[in-house]
Amino acid sequence: MSSPEYVSMQQLFTFSAARSKGIDDYEPGPTPFVTSTMLNNGVVGYVTPRVGDKVFDGPALSISGLGGATVQLTRFLPKGNGGDSLTICKPIRPMTRFQLIAAAAAFNSLHAWRFSFGRKCSVGRVAPLLLPAALPDAESIWNDEAISISSLVQDLR
Repeated sequence: MSSPEYVSMQQLFTFSAARSKGIDDYEPGPTPFVTSTMLNNGVVGYVTPRVGDKVFDGPALSISGLGGATVQLTRFLPKGNGGDSLTICKPIRPMTRFQLIAAAAAFNSLHAWRFSFGRKCSVGRVAPLLLPAALPDAESIWNDEAISISSLVQDLR
């Protein structure tokens, strides 16, 4: 059995640090405000961005300072806090949402443990990290799970 091949994150993504204020500094609006929480895919509210904020267009991975990756598919404003709250990873080549989900899951499984309050995630720390070159087919996994759940629901009736 051969060992899996890996590629560095920098072979798959370009990186940016977030630049914005805290959510309390914003008026309500249409743009998802993404923070380091894993709940609700990182979205804690909807705001109107301010001049000078870095607003990003999805698709992208958003990796929190504590190492949790979420997938952002639409335009979003990531929490900046001096640039150490979120690292935004934009695919170099087009990726489907399922490929992004697989990349986020692989990152969370392989690398989330590396980061903490004392060792925050950053562009420099993320770029050299490795992901499997052949990510699992998240679409087929997603579909298989949907079928399993539907079957379970029917069995419970």
